[in-house]
Amino acid sequence: MIPIKIYYYYDFTNTDRFCRELERRFRETGHERPLEFVEWNCYHEEPGRDGDIFIYDAVALTALVDKGYLHQLPEIIDTSRIFSWTVDKSKVRKKTYGIPVMTCSNALICRRKDDRNIRNIFDLHERTAIPMKSMLMNYYIQAFCNYQNDSVVKVFRHLTELMGGREYLAGSSLSEYDGVRRFLSGECKYFLGFTESLRLFEPDDYVVRFANFSEYDEDQMPLFMTDLASMGNHVREEKLLDCIDLLEIMTEEEFVYRLCVEDGRLQYMLPTHTGVYGRLAELDPLYGELYTMLLPEENGVIRYGKTFYEDFYKRSDEMLELLKLTE
Repeated sequence: MIPIKIYYYYDFTNTDRFCRELERRFRETGHERPLEFVEWNCYHEEPGRDGDIFIYDAVALTALVDKGYLHQLPEIIDTSRIFSWTVDKSKVRKKTYGIPVMTCSNALICRRKDDRNIRNIFDLHERTAIPMKSMLMNYYIQAFCNYQNDSVVKVFRHLTELMGGREYLAGSSLSEYDGVRRFLSGECKYFLGFTESLRLFEPDDYVVRFANFSEYDEDQMPLFMTDLASMGNHVREEKLLDCIDLLEIMTEEEFVYRLCVEDGRLQYMLPTHTGVYGRLAELDPLYGELYTMLLPEENGVIRYGKTFYEDFYKRSDEMLELLKLTE
């Protein structure tokens, strides 16, 4: 029996467990077809043409559709309990090519006792660890959607100041990001990162706000990094039905809940399935606040155009060099 080849984003939180859970549930539903998992850095390279399922960041969606990788999905997959804005804003030319699985945001986190009701990054004046080198283009897109002019430059000047100056830019990639250590030690009262890092913090009462890269009190266009699951364009016949079953498993409430809670410990991911938030809030009331912040229909999905693989990191490198030279 020909296996289903699944290309998955290698840095999806606890990816090994995701693969195990997906295969476990696939077998429980009576399927015998082998699954072959292939790690893939969806940000830096295109996947293989032999992929049957792709799991990736929506920033690459338009490029993958334009390059012919993805199959338009049938309407039979139930998305009624997925945040509707993640579904609607992950379409290409009004057609569905991917099912939102998880979403993610740049988050500003502090202990409640240190909370100063920070509304935007310009309210921050404390030294902050920022993964600028890895996240620069995401910050740029979020800032540009608020300003839509050259005012975004002052956002990056301020972020560079918060880091401690231009000399910190070189070591600001996620692989070197020491924000958790600096936060836990008290060196930084504010942490700029992702909600998933909460699983590494000691128990406390935390305040989480999605980062607002503007000078406005409210983010004019809140944007989220959203992980999608799609089907390869070449999939046909019985394998196609099995792939649809896999996508449906990824939208099951119990499957999503198991991903979010491992051995009774929250992983602090932001699932797109609305039905799990009440259960997660029973373990940490913070999830009730996160749910409220994820409800608004004005929330958006970070997307890039069809030249993503040609332009995205080239532009990021150019901007990083500009920041190193700009006073």
